[in-house]
Order: sequence, then structure tokens, then C-alpha cells
Amino acid sequence: MKNTRPAAKAAYHHGNLKAALIEAADTILRDHGIEGFSLREAARRAGVSIGAPAHHFGSATGLLTEVALLGYESLGQALSAVRPTDDPGADLQQLALAYVGFALAHPGRFRLMFRPDLVNRDDPRYGLASTAALTGFATAIGRRKGGMAEIFMVWSSVHGMANLVLDGKAKYLFDGALPEDFVAHILPDLLAEAWPFGARSGPQDRS
Repeated sequence: MKNTRPAAKAAYHHGNLKAALIEAADTILRDHGIEGFSLREAARRAGVSIGAPAHHFGSATGLLTEVALLGYESLGQALSAVRPTDDPGADLQQLALAYVGFALAHPGRFRLMFRPDLVNRDDPRYGLASTAALTGFATAIGRRKGGMAEIFMVWSSVHGMANLVLDGKAKYLFDGALPEDFVAHILPDLLAEAWPFGARSGPQDRS
């Protein structure tokens, strides 16, 4: 097995200890989930003393908040890769696929981002990061009908899809489909049925 400790120590000596610890925590979440995280394990993976994470981040919450911020940044990148068109239904389908795809690609980050017991939502950066990541998504939803009720209902639906996929529930409903196959081959058809192309029901279209 390749030993990554020298690289971690090199990062420490070059003044990148905080970045090394954030990367270590992110890797733990990816490999073992939130349940497998500890400051001790983050320190071990970064190749530093057990007291280093608390010294730089104050607590486990401080370090996990940094990973959550990283999660919102990467979610924003995934959603912003969907370029807006003149078809709100088509845009919403693609954004939903990007959202669920992000959750499947980064399950540790995704689960952490929405855990108020594990991250510091009072950190001003948290609100800024979440707003920046989701503004385009909310705008696309608003183009269909507008209003916070629609945004809440659609976001709840897409977020629920992501969690069901992560929890492996799709296979019980779709003939044993694995999460990756479900997202690639089944979910697009479900989204097309829910939000068909060309669907417009904004205030400008009401008679």
C-alpha cells in the first residue's frame, strides 16, 4: 500500500497544514462516512500531532465546517456547469441530474453539508457558500411558476431523490438498479415525466 504520510508532512512543512487537514477529513468522509470521522484520524492521515486539528480549527465542528464549505463550492460548480436555455423544464431536468450526480459522486460531503449538528451554520461563510451554490437552481425553479412554495417543493423533491439514491433505495423500486445505473438510465426519464421539456407556467404565461 502506498504510504501518503511523507506527502502530508511535506505539506505541513510548507505551511499548508490546514489544507492538509481539510483534505484528510474530506477523505475520511469519502471512505468511511461521517460515522468514521474523528480528529485523531484526521491528524493521523495528515501526518501531524493529535492536537493540531483542534489548534487550527478549534473543534471537530470547525474542521467539518471547512469540508462543508468545500462541498458547497463543488456543488455550485456541478450546477453551474448546466448552461441556462430558454426551456425551464429542460434546465430543471439537467440541474436535478447534476444535483443527484453530485451527491452520488461526493456522498460524504453531501451528507455533511446539511447536518446542523456537525457544522457551524453561524459561520458567515456558510450562508454565503450555500446561497452561491444554490441560487442558479432556485432561479431555474422560479422560471416555471415562481414563488418560494415552488422552490421549496421542487428542492425537497430533488434532495429527497439524492438521499434515496445514496441510501440504495432505487434498487427496490427499479428491478435492482445500482445507483450509477439508476442516475444514468432511469432518472432522466422520471425527470422528463415530472418536468417535461417546454413546460412553462410562469406568471407571464397565465391567462
